[in-house]
Amino acid sequence: MIEFISFAVVAVLTAMMLLGVYFVKKKGYDPSRFTRPAAIVLFALMCIRYLWNAHSIALFVVRGLNMYSPFGDSALFTTLVAILLVWFSYAAMFAVVFSEFYSYRSLRHIATFFSVPVFLFALALFKIYGVGTYGVEGYTLSNIRIWGMMLEIALGIALPMSRVIVCRETLLPTKSETKSFLAILPFAVLVIMPCYVPQAILGFADASVKVEDLTEVHRFVIYGSVIIPFIIFHALKNKSEEVKRFVMIYMSLALLWSYMAYRDLTSWLIPTNLPLHLCNTAMFIIPICLAFKLDKVFYFTLFINVLGAFFAMILPNTSSSVNALGAIRIHFWINHYPAFFMPILLIALKLFKRPKFKEWLYSQAAFAIYFVAMLIFNAWFTNYDSGVDFFFLNSDFIVDKLGEWARRTRDFTVTFNVKDLTLTFYPVYQTLFYLVYVAISAVMWFLYALLFTTWDAAEDRRLKERDYKDMKKKLKEFLGDRTIFEPATGDDSPRLILREFSKKYGSNKHYSVDHASLEVHGGEIFGFLGPNGAGKSTIIKSVVGIQTITSGEIEICGYNVEMQPVQAKLHTGFVPDHYALYENLTGREYINYIADLFEVNREYRDMIIEKYVERFQLVGSFDNQMKTYSHGMKQKITIMAALVHNPAVWILDEPLTGLDPTSIHEVKECMKEHAAAGNVVFFSSHIIDVVEKICDRIAIIKKGKIRACVTLKELEEKGIDLEQFYLDIIYSDDEPTLDSEDSENDLSISGEKVADVI
Repeated sequence: MIEFISFAVVAVLTAMMLLGVYFVKKKGYDPSRFTRPAAIVLFALMCIRYLWNAHSIALFVVRGLNMYSPFGDSALFTTLVAILLVWFSYAAMFAVVFSEFYSYRSLRHIATFFSVPVFLFALALFKIYGVGTYGVEGYTLSNIRIWGMMLEIALGIALPMSRVIVCRETLLPTKSETKSFLAILPFAVLVIMPCYVPQAILGFADASVKVEDLTEVHRFVIYGSVIIPFIIFHALKNKSEEVKRFVMIYMSLALLWSYMAYRDLTSWLIPTNLPLHLCNTAMFIIPICLAFKLDKVFYFTLFINVLGAFFAMILPNTSSSVNALGAIRIHFWINHYPAFFMPILLIALKLFKRPKFKEWLYSQAAFAIYFVAMLIFNAWFTNYDSGVDFFFLNSDFIVDKLGEWARRTRDFTVTFNVKDLTLTFYPVYQTLFYLVYVAISAVMWFLYALLFTTWDAAEDRRLKERDYKDMKKKLKEFLGDRTIFEPATGDDSPRLILREFSKKYGSNKHYSVDHASLEVHGGEIFGFLGPNGAGKSTIIKSVVGIQTITSGEIEICGYNVEMQPVQAKLHTGFVPDHYALYENLTGREYINYIADLFEVNREYRDMIIEKYVERFQLVGSFDNQMKTYSHGMKQKITIMAALVHNPAVWILDEPLTGLDPTSIHEVKECMKEHAAAGNVVFFSSHIIDVVEKICDRIAIIKKGKIRACVTLKELEEKGIDLEQFYLDIIYSDDEPTLDSEDSENDLSISGEKVADVI
């Protein structure tokens, strides 16, 4: 009879839900305006039903499938089905509710392909589901919770199916999504396992097996508990912050659900039954901190709850008669183990910032408030219940573990009378307790710092090894049959080539340089012009390897700058706009140091040094420390360092800034000589006159795009003044790129002669 009614009720309610979603969608509203409140109702219903006489669930007392089963001692299979139905229904409910608020496809696959079948099985086997939950006596229509189960099944089926039937969502998983579904599902189910499942399925362990007093089994459990956080970390470390946060919220709430198995709803009305033990508070603090990003509250649980949970795992306060697989023992570990590892895991996953010393101070302030509150609470409510002992401040549980000297600390008491109440305190014991706890939490701060440092070093090594392997693989593919010492294209003759080079910084949507292409050959002095912020320095820094390349290619003497950086640098000399010298060295020591880096032989370097010391008039100061040099002298040292290895490509970024007229003349002469020897001289400058006098060719860049690339000879033949040409390009609103067209010996801009435009 009940089975028929349950089927009819679920069918009607499911149809009503689907029709409700249909009409909401037909009206043009977002269906979530209907389904999300329904999901909240589903969660509230299961919470009320679950917490109403929570520990009276019939399966709580089952042992080994055949003892104390509500279906009889011989109904092993039926008992197993009931256990799995009740357990899986919790996971199914969580998946359905979360899928309404998080649109991850894997989650919606679980809601559709796991939750719906679970609720259909619960409906088909409603008697087994109901008797397994409330026993034979509770399986009656007069039990309002049975009606609640019907409504839950209806909502659990209707909500996922509304997306498929009404909203027409395509939820068939791809091959990769199926793998993700199968990988995630066991975690989603296991994390919400009721504490009675091990004893119900496996029975009690041998009485000699003790998970206490640091026995071999106890130590094995503690050591093994370190593995789980590492598995979770490695599964999530490369995921986005949103995914990490969602998984940890799901996990913390699922564990809280299992923890609440012994927290009857009516017991919350009694103050002494409130979850005020440190590890109890952690079960509630962690999901709240994750959901609302409460950093300061989180650091309380990081420094205080973790420590309390660790001590509880070492010194469990459960009765020695509790079996190793008993529901009470499993419930104890569900309470304390997550409080131990989850805060550390949240830091490792970077969901919260690593604490600084001030966060430790915040945690101590919060702990002081908690400690005083528990002192008063224990003393106050001992008048009504002698067993009140939050944080073990009111009993001899801790001192019994430490010996006679510790017991004596409780001999001194202070008593206050408040009206008809007597408040008793143990000032020596409680003060020592507080101070020792604070001291140990300070040690925790040190251990965290050490752990983070060690972790960072290991992570850096791992990332470097990964990057190195990736780099070797890409380099091998890039080079093919060539060695790394051979040019990627052609020979190693002097040249600088940019092919569709682009650069943008970080997450910036706009390119600092956008598809720039240039080709400069040996014998040329190439001028690079553009206003501040146009992208000149960005291109130069990428050419010399200071910055990475977003896209495109850069070649120096045939060597790819990105794939063959060392070989490219060996052919490059660079004079930056802002130099950085080792100023405690003398000029001679510094130039020799640079020559050593480029493996310049002694005879050649001595000749080059002598030449440029004379040319730049540094004879009297070259052997002095560079910190005594003027700005102009340091600039000359930088130029010497760029030329000491006779580079095939000499790149200068605003090289004449700060030089006197004589030095400017000498630098220009050096540039002419270097180009005359068949090398490339590429320099940026704002001094149009200098560019006009010494350059063979120029390029003009504006807003990251090269607007013109012409020879000075072409401009001269057409009677175009370089300065006016530059200004017209910079102040023009036109976007086209200008190039020399050797075939027609013309300079064009959108088909019109530049001379005519100007």
